[in-house]
Amino acid sequence: MESTFKEPVNEWNQDSNNDDVQASHYEKTPSTPELSQLELITQWRINLEQLLEDLGFSSSESDLTDELEGLVPDINEKLTYLNKTDNLLQEHDDFVLSDAGFEKYKSANLAIVRYLTQLHQEEQLQEEGDKAVKFYFLSRAKHIKQQANTIPWLFSFYHFLLLIVATLALIYGGYQVTQLSQENGVVLVLLIFISFTLFDIAKNKVRAYKATALTPFRFSISLLSIFVLTTVLYAVTLIVIPSFIVHTTKAIWLDDVMIIGLGIFAFIQFTHSDEVSEEVATLPNVGATQ
Repeated sequence: MESTFKEPVNEWNQDSNNDDVQASHYEKTPSTPELSQLELITQWRINLEQLLEDLGFSSSESDLTDELEGLVPDINEKLTYLNKTDNLLQEHDDFVLSDAGFEKYKSANLAIVRYLTQLHQEEQLQEEGDKAVKFYFLSRAKHIKQQANTIPWLFSFYHFLLLIVATLALIYGGYQVTQLSQENGVVLVLLIFISFTLFDIAKNKVRAYKATALTPFRFSISLLSIFVLTTVLYAVTLIVIPSFIVHTTKAIWLDDVMIIGLGIFAFIQFTHSDEVSEEVATLPNVGATQ
């Protein structure tokens, strides 16, 4: 059965001296004949197999539906139909599709090609997104936006080193505060409160985002590193710098300045813990994301 589709004529531009020769050549060359139904179906099958190879599937399997488990039911149904029809055409030389059958085959093939092309485009966008991952030093919000990408191991290693350094800096800073305040009771209470608050925030952050991150372990390390580094920045701004200034000018006010700084720092961390709890409540649970 002949198809209504025609193969496009291949035209190209050449030097103007060859125009007459080319015109004469086209006048003598007969038009390309239409492809038969079987030739069209064969070409479509080859194109589909090539697309599957581009997506990483093996085109050597006779039953494509076995390799493409998990696709939407409509696509699986169309793949089953195409596979069954292809087998009949290959096994029986006299088997020919009716006009309605040919249109059904053509429609199913186009639907599958569109679906797989979309998958291919999404895969390319994902690869481009992976390449666009950036190393963030303090921007937690920008880092969270990258949770759907693959965090490189090198980034996580650097963040892990920064996490260790920042954690040791916080511990050393807390020890110095207790010594300079001569173990003031209010200072000790504020330090204990801040320590528990920071631990609770870190725990909730890991629990919230490891369920949605593409690389949960690496993402969590980087997230904790950024969080601890930000905490060090707050501590330096609110406690260390004011205490250093007072210690060199009016040492008698040192305890008061440290208590005020620790109080503001504790209030900021307590407010931040409420924000993290709201984030956890709005994120999908682990079961929904797997």
